[in-house]
Amino acid sequence: MRVLILRSRPPATAGETNGPYTQEFRSRFADKVIGNLRGEGGCCSACGPDCTQCRAGYGRRFADDIAAVIELPGAMPYLLENPAEHVPAGIPPHDVALAINIHEQVLVEFLTRCEAFGTRGLVAPLEARDWVSRSARRQARRIADRIGVEVDFPKPFCDFDPPAGSVLAAFRSRFCIGKPDVELTVTDGVIAKADVRVSAACGATYYVARWLEGRRVTDDLAHDVVAKRLHSYPCTASMAWDDELGDTVLHVAGQAHYDILAPLGVRPGDDEEEMIASPVGGMIRKPTPPKENIENIERAKGAILADLARHGSASLKELRTRCPASPAAIHSALLLLKQAGHIRTEGDRILKGIAD
Repeated sequence: MRVLILRSRPPATAGETNGPYTQEFRSRFADKVIGNLRGEGGCCSACGPDCTQCRAGYGRRFADDIAAVIELPGAMPYLLENPAEHVPAGIPPHDVALAINIHEQVLVEFLTRCEAFGTRGLVAPLEARDWVSRSARRQARRIADRIGVEVDFPKPFCDFDPPAGSVLAAFRSRFCIGKPDVELTVTDGVIAKADVRVSAACGATYYVARWLEGRRVTDDLAHDVVAKRLHSYPCTASMAWDDELGDTVLHVAGQAHYDILAPLGVRPGDDEEEMIASPVGGMIRKPTPPKENIENIERAKGAILADLARHGSASLKELRTRCPASPAAIHSALLLLKQAGHIRTEGDRILKGIAD
């Protein structure tokens, strides 16, 4: 199986990204994926001087299976007048195209022409919510359905697990990238071996697996190994809230690696599901979805006005004690109520506004 890689190169100069109509495409994730596929030792530097070359024993070096790496400009206008000019002539035959953070108009244009290249499948991973818009994905799927090409937009890449028997499933199996699959061998309560069958495309799973070996199954594997090691690799998925996922892309990547521990009966509990690892390895609470934030503030506004109707006035400390809302929601609600003239302040007391 042959794979074609479409990627964006770093901007040659800072001036390339100037202007309100210019979009910049990040290349760090592509570097990691290509380095992992080629088996390059330098694509991971997480262990530093303690490196054990954990990938080397697997012998996974797919450089000869990469038909070509097509580099596109790292900074392009948001709207292209002629996307076709960015799809080079003479693209070599291949089975699967891997498009890593390229301009979505170029991605769609490539699909319209890919029959000539022998493309049977295309994977465009989404490590951030803005890599490929929903409309571009819908357009790409319509084109792919018409020409009989399999297409997937995993968000993130380590959630890539296509159905058995598909071209993309064969791609995942051949190149050992996608949703992590690790076989754990346990002897006397200790993980004696963590054999990586499929790794996250960036190679992070090899690093996580290395640190699972030698740990007791009763240890805090989810936090002390998986979360900390994944984020010290580091994972490059976005920490921004994604309404489509109802989560952050980074947290979905973390969950994919927590699944490694499922055969041991280890799953994060309800409280742990509400936590994610920060980039420095500590555990922090998941961000509240924007819609839920707005609802919380509206509830706090109602609770504050009801409290003032009962008591006439209140201090901030009293409101925090009596109103069933978070301090952040109460503060936001007070600001909005004061701006609208529904409350006023006298010293440290909060009272109903003149408008009310």
